[in-house]
Amino acid sequence: MRFFTCVLDLQGLGLGNRARQAYEVLPRRRGLHYEWQCFEGAAVLTGWDDPYGDPLVAQDGDWLAAGMVRLDNRLEVETCVHRRGTTATDLELILRVVARYGSEHVSKLLGDFAFVAWNGKTQSGVAACDAFAVQKIFYTQCGRSLSFASRAEVLAIDGEYDLQHLLALVSSSDRPPGSTAFRGVRQLPRASFAAIEKGAVRLHQYWSAEDFAMEPSWAHSEARIADECRTLLIASIRQRVARCGTIWAQLSGGIDSSSITSLTQWLAERGELTEGIAGTVTFVDHRGTSTDERAYSESVIERWGLRNEVIIDPPSWYDNEHSPPFTDHPRGNAHVYPREARMCAIIRKAGGHVLLTGVGGDQLFMGNMLYLADWVVHGRIRSAVADIAQRAAIGRVSFWEIAYRNAVLPLLPRAAHARLVHDQHAEALPPWLESRTLKKYGLDNHPATAPAYGGRWGRKYHHAAVSMVSQLECSTHGSLSGDALDVRHPMLYRPLVEFALRLPPELRARPHAHRWVLREAMRGILPERVRMRVGKPGTADFLAWSLSSQRARLAFLLQRPLLGELGILDPDKLRAAFNAALDGAARSRQVYGALFDTIATEVWLQTRSGRWARGIASSDRARGSSIQPPS
Repeated sequence: MRFFTCVLDLQGLGLGNRARQAYEVLPRRRGLHYEWQCFEGAAVLTGWDDPYGDPLVAQDGDWLAAGMVRLDNRLEVETCVHRRGTTATDLELILRVVARYGSEHVSKLLGDFAFVAWNGKTQSGVAACDAFAVQKIFYTQCGRSLSFASRAEVLAIDGEYDLQHLLALVSSSDRPPGSTAFRGVRQLPRASFAAIEKGAVRLHQYWSAEDFAMEPSWAHSEARIADECRTLLIASIRQRVARCGTIWAQLSGGIDSSSITSLTQWLAERGELTEGIAGTVTFVDHRGTSTDERAYSESVIERWGLRNEVIIDPPSWYDNEHSPPFTDHPRGNAHVYPREARMCAIIRKAGGHVLLTGVGGDQLFMGNMLYLADWVVHGRIRSAVADIAQRAAIGRVSFWEIAYRNAVLPLLPRAAHARLVHDQHAEALPPWLESRTLKKYGLDNHPATAPAYGGRWGRKYHHAAVSMVSQLECSTHGSLSGDALDVRHPMLYRPLVEFALRLPPELRARPHAHRWVLREAMRGILPERVRMRVGKPGTADFLAWSLSSQRARLAFLLQRPLLGELGILDPDKLRAAFNAALDGAARSRQVYGALFDTIATEVWLQTRSGRWARGIASSDRARGSSIQPPS
């Protein structure tokens, strides 16, 4: 783990010992090395358990900067500050950009970054976060100081939680903008910067997916578009493997992670990279899914002669080999931390620090069928009917069902969606939530919505595509893997994202050819067995198994839930719903999803309190029992 905290002294009174000790709670508890550096009008605390990476602090004249930065367009930034060929770190380059241009050039920065730059003499500065919050930055104002940090928990000095944020997590509602799980701690939104002037913080958005319009003409230039996609992916990978030492990659057997692995090795084989991937990690879960993706991942391994570490059937929710992690915020995938822990241990033991993923492929290259509604609006009814008939025949599904959901329902008034949509967009609030708390935060009349059907007539398809990208916020920051490794996501290269936003439906929404552009870009590079695969197993059965396999441990967890003590839910109703779901009385996607959100948040709270780990022995004695109310 590495982190920084930058405390801006707005009144010039200095940072007292008591304040310093409050910020030192995190590194002391985690056993991290840490140090303070003092500047005019500011003090910076940095902490680490591994010296890997560039320094987290930079200084240039009256300016200082603290941050985690990896630039994709370093040469452009060097030119901007007239420092071509410099040995300066990426953070030092950004500091010089801000010192010269203020916030003017923040929108031109590409890469993964979260930083604050401050001039103590003028009492002004800039804080910024990358377009997809791969690196996050948080801030809080307390009395005479304004503090920024790469972790929210380090700023939560009073230890109080934001109940509205936690309630939103367990009710699948929209979280208040900028809120975190900690009271008074705010997150700088993705693709935003904060202008800081004498203690005031003004937020500005510098990039938006909505700014990129679809290009219908691209449908007639298939070969050129596939070539451009490959060119952008190559540029992204080159940036993410440069100057970083030993590289590993996740390899699931799916098209996204297989493409990243194969393209990296293809470049190394051609001599365009000095070093390829040192190893890959594959997860196999027989239990609950009865699937094994190794037939696909091994095709990639054999083609490129890669080392592959396979983690087979790891436990769920708790691992006797690895203690539950203290993540920076609740995570919906808390049940898979054991596999993350084992992956990190393998990579670190092999001397690796950087991990490549395929995150983002779904959002960039998966299409949607709402273009059918657009065609109807634009008078292309015959084309829409023919396309629906083809899809119905290929998928052996109802013509009328496809037409209703994708050509008729999206064109109805929004008020009708809440009454007519009965799928994942219209989930009811979990019955175990406290009605008084829901009412307090205005969620008691939580309406069912269908956000995918938004957008203007004739632009339904593009609105849905933009919505997917707009909701794409990287979740590895502050996670177990994000704390242990430098996780990099080639699919989140901003020029590649902007390219994908302009793809017309003819290139994204072909039946039985999902991710068509990516598949074509990978022709001759990705093994054909993977490139042409159709479909991938779902995770619903695995989620159900993960709950039932750890029933006793989760029973202990829910005996005295902290969410109940905080007034967010009714423990009796939660236990009843849990037992009903596992006994088969209430098995549904909505119930499992709501249970996972609630249990994952409860795990996070109890891990932080120390209650979760201490109770494992007790839960082992109760293995197989149903949940009973606490005595």
